[in-house]
Amino acid sequence: MIIDPRLKLHHFTLSGTHNSYHKANIIAQYEHTKLESQLDAGVRQFELDIHLMENYDVIYHLQLFDDKTNCYCLSQCLLRIRRWSIMNPTHHPIFLFFEIKQKFYEDMFTPLTGGMQCRHIQNIKRQLLEVFSNESLILSEQVRGSHSSLRLALKQQRDNELNGSYTYDEYGWPPLISSLGKILPVILDEAYNRAVELFNNCEPLMNFFFIAQAALNRPYSSIVCVSNPLTQQQQLIENANNGLITRILLGYGSQQLFENYKLALKYGIHI
Repeated sequence: MIIDPRLKLHHFTLSGTHNSYHKANIIAQYEHTKLESQLDAGVRQFELDIHLMENYDVIYHLQLFDDKTNCYCLSQCLLRIRRWSIMNPTHHPIFLFFEIKQKFYEDMFTPLTGGMQCRHIQNIKRQLLEVFSNESLILSEQVRGSHSSLRLALKQQRDNELNGSYTYDEYGWPPLISSLGKILPVILDEAYNRAVELFNNCEPLMNFFFIAQAALNRPYSSIVCVSNPLTQQQQLIENANNGLITRILLGYGSQQLFENYKLALKYGIHI
């Protein structure tokens, strides 16, 4: 396989799934196949909704009325992905999103204890490292390199590219050729914005996980969620100019979905 060494992770667009574990029910009638089947079909981004437990977390959408899942225990979900990855060692890197559910209608217990805390992030890290080796992961500290923040590292990398230099200088999004077969762990914080309070005193948020959220100007800005790509074209352009990866949600079952995708693609979406 010959891959141009100039190609890096922010030069690609890939498909992902929302609520990747979800099974249909009366209220929410969409369903995904098992994780391995999605990977076989080319999906390279998963979103797993976490409900916190004492030791090993579980995966489903909402308590009581939307809790059907094809992958209940987080550790088992991770094992499925790991086994598939071992069998397909040259796959495009997988973006693995984790969202801790913390509103009362989602999970009544987590809000009572103050919502997402650093210890919860640390516990997810532990569960990940019980399945994946450090060498099989792409971590935020690697992308930050010697820069003071992840955002500045990505901005510098993009400025270099705009000036004609695609050399990898041990910071910024890594080359595809050295990223094959790996996983990027991501905390999805778009809905709750908890990282603002936790980041500076939470080692796994600073050095292990990427944080997917909506702002461009935070020190951890790297994967930016855009809610409506058809009305936020300027943000899509700014994301690209700053070397950020853009994640959008197109929805389910709409006849307009593919047209929306084509329009958004012009502005440099990634996931």
